[in-house]
Amino acid sequence: MLKLYNTLTQKKEIFEPLETGKVNMYNCGPTVYDFAHIGNLRAFTFADILRRHLENTGYEVRQIMNITDVGHLTEDDLNQADSGEDKMLKASKREKKTPQDIANFYTKKFFEDVEKLNLKKAHFYPKATAHITQIIKMIKILTEKGLAYEKNGNVFYDVTKFPDYGKLSKKKLSELKENARLEEHPDKKHSYDFALWLKAPKEHILKWEGPWSLGYPGWHIECSAMSMEYLGETMDIHTGGEDHIFPHHENEIAQSEGCTWKDFAKVWVHVRFLLVNDQKMSKSKGNFYILADILNK
Repeated sequence: MLKLYNTLTQKKEIFEPLETGKVNMYNCGPTVYDFAHIGNLRAFTFADILRRHLENTGYEVRQIMNITDVGHLTEDDLNQADSGEDKMLKASKREKKTPQDIANFYTKKFFEDVEKLNLKKAHFYPKATAHITQIIKMIKILTEKGLAYEKNGNVFYDVTKFPDYGKLSKKKLSELKENARLEEHPDKKHSYDFALWLKAPKEHILKWEGPWSLGYPGWHIECSAMSMEYLGETMDIHTGGEDHIFPHHENEIAQSEGCTWKDFAKVWVHVRFLLVNDQKMSKSKGNFYILADILNK
C-alpha cells in the first residue's frame, strides 16, 4: 500500500490510480538556461524513486518531464511570473550565444546529469518551443469561455472567473492583492491575473505569430498544454518543488480545469527546498552547487 501526502488535500492518502494498473505522472523539469543545481536534481531524483517504486509494485508508469526553453521570466515568484526578462534571453546575452544554442547546450548537460545519477529516462521530454500550436489552442479556448482577456496584444487569465482559484496553495484572492510586491501590469484587470501570452518587444528573439500579437507564451500555460498533450485531461500524479505550488501549479490548475472543467491532477506531490545556510538554494541567489561540484569533492 502506497500513501502519498497530497498538497491539494493536505493529508496523506492511499494512492489509487485513475486506471487500474496504470499511472500517468508529470514532473516539472528544468529551464535550460544554466546547469541544473543539486536542489533541482533532488526533485528529479525523487520523481525517479517514486516511478521505480510504482513500477516495482506492478504499475505501468508513463512519465513526462518538460523542458522549458522559452517564457520563464526572471521574476518568476513575483506578480504572477509575468515580470522580468526571459531567462533564455538573459543567458543568451551572458554567453553571447543564440537562445537555441543555450537551450541545446544545457539540455545536453541536463541529460549528462541524468546519466550520472542513474535516473530512468522519462518517456518523453516535450519542449515548450515545440508546442506553440497546442499552447495557442488552449489560450483560444480560455478566451472563448471568458476566462481570459486580451489587451494590447497581451492575454491574461482572469483569476476572479475561476471559483476554485487558490485551492492548491490555500491562498485567497484578497490576500494576494494585499501582498502584491510589484506594480501591476498596465493591461491587467486585477493584480493577480497572470499572463498566457505576452506581446514581444522588437528585440525579443523568441517569438511566434499568434492571434493576438507577435509574441511568446507565459510560463504556466506551457506545462498545461504539454501535460494534457501526452497524459490527457486528468493525470494521476503531478510533482515539482514546493516553490511551484504558487503561482506555477495553482495557475496550471486554473488553466487546465478552465478548459475542461475536469480535475487536472488527482495527487500533487511537492519536494521541500534544499537549503544552504538556511536559505533556499537558488541560481538567482548564487548559493547553489551543481553535480560537478559534488563529484569534485
